[in-house]
Amino acid sequence: MKQFPEQELDVLIDSLNQERKPQQKPNTETAELLAVVRAVKSLRQPAEPSSSFNQKVLEKVRGQSRRRRTLLPVAALGAGLLLFTVFTNWSGLFNNDPVYAMEKAVAKLSNYHGILEMRSRNAAGEEWMIRQVELWSEGDKYAVRQKDGVVTVNNGERKWQVRPPSKEVALLPLIPDPTRNSFDLRDEAKRAQQYPYALIGTDTVAGRQTTKLEISPPGGLPYYLWIDTATDLPIQLQTAMQNAFQTTYTFVSFEPNTKIDPQIFTYQLPEGYKAVEKDPGQLVSTVEEAAKISRLKPLLPREAPTRIFAFKDRVVLDYGDNIITETLAQGTLEPMVNSALGTAAGGLLEVWGERLRWRQEGLEIQIEGPRRGELAGQIASDLTLPDIDASLVAKAKIKVQVDMAIAKADQQQVDRGSSPWQLDPRQVALTFVNLQVSPEGIQGEPTIPEKSFKQRANNGVEAAVEVTTGPVKQVYLKRLVRQDETGIWSVVGYDPR
Repeated sequence: MKQFPEQELDVLIDSLNQERKPQQKPNTETAELLAVVRAVKSLRQPAEPSSSFNQKVLEKVRGQSRRRRTLLPVAALGAGLLLFTVFTNWSGLFNNDPVYAMEKAVAKLSNYHGILEMRSRNAAGEEWMIRQVELWSEGDKYAVRQKDGVVTVNNGERKWQVRPPSKEVALLPLIPDPTRNSFDLRDEAKRAQQYPYALIGTDTVAGRQTTKLEISPPGGLPYYLWIDTATDLPIQLQTAMQNAFQTTYTFVSFEPNTKIDPQIFTYQLPEGYKAVEKDPGQLVSTVEEAAKISRLKPLLPREAPTRIFAFKDRVVLDYGDNIITETLAQGTLEPMVNSALGTAAGGLLEVWGERLRWRQEGLEIQIEGPRRGELAGQIASDLTLPDIDASLVAKAKIKVQVDMAIAKADQQQVDRGSSPWQLDPRQVALTFVNLQVSPEGIQGEPTIPEKSFKQRANNGVEAAVEVTTGPVKQVYLKRLVRQDETGIWSVVGYDPR
């Protein structure tokens, strides 16, 4: 039966909402509108329109229709219907997404107090308590109290640990430390956005109604996250079963955006205790003070830091979510085996996750945080980050086919802690080349020694390793399963000598 244009559009939109491919091919005008719908669904929620906006749109369309005294073209009619559908159901497109709601809730989290319980379970189903800690968190301040009474506190100006068993208060190095525990709310919200996830259903955790998500890192084993439906904040995390063990972190008590006694973050030496100091560092007001204490000449970005901490032979610049650490450069800079490579200050730049590291004017500089590239560029004007879009493997003269089933199994094996050499492109290249020389297997020391392999380029996704001796001149590798620091490397090509 022939459908009217607006009926056809309704059917296509319904198919899209249900993540199904439309059964019939739309005509040109409807296809254009369908493309608009797809684009709209891919957007994040902007500011909501006023309640009168929908009516104004409809009145405008009707007014134009009366003036022209003609029927609206199919495209205009479809556009009106599309606007009406989008604006009247806008919140439904986004607010039903638990991960998006969690992102918003975490962004509004000013403080929290809770009791975190950590339990472990083995493959036989046996479960036991690891430990339980009480947490207070407020901005940059946090305190963690263990069951034995040991309390660790960082108030942004000092960091210390009260140890009742030994009647000591240890003054700890004052380095900004965003990690409160193994279940960090902000980290989990970020990972849930990055990885594919599935809604499993609802559950009750510590007396709270929750939404259960299954999160699947590419090539890895899925793990589970429970989100409190009342606060949209994560309250339970269960890791994947690795090496026959699985850990569950549960906030058995959790109070977000609550009133916290400021005395918790106030340093005071209890009566009868002694202070133990081990290079705790000092909060200073000027670079000159930091230079005097550290005996370094620190390099600063154009943008001034929020705080400066000085230690012996070390300076830490605090930019909130970004931290710059400068130490005396000693020896040669050896990058992490599976880090990406760039250049800075005319030398090597190590790129590892959210960390940049390089040498400049006798200092080793390390920057961590989301603005690392921007701040690093203010210190090293020639900063060049690796280009992940620049293909290295396309230059390979001989291509190597990779069995993805084997690659995924290898990735899971590495996730369990086995065969870590597959995270190092040089070691993967060494194994590949020596198997070319000795197809029956490597016995004892490899024929082509490790010193013959040098990483020439690495953009984080693809890498090229140069070989100085043997039948292979260069090996090309790629992270096929997972494109981050936890992903294994696979040989995808090589150049014969």
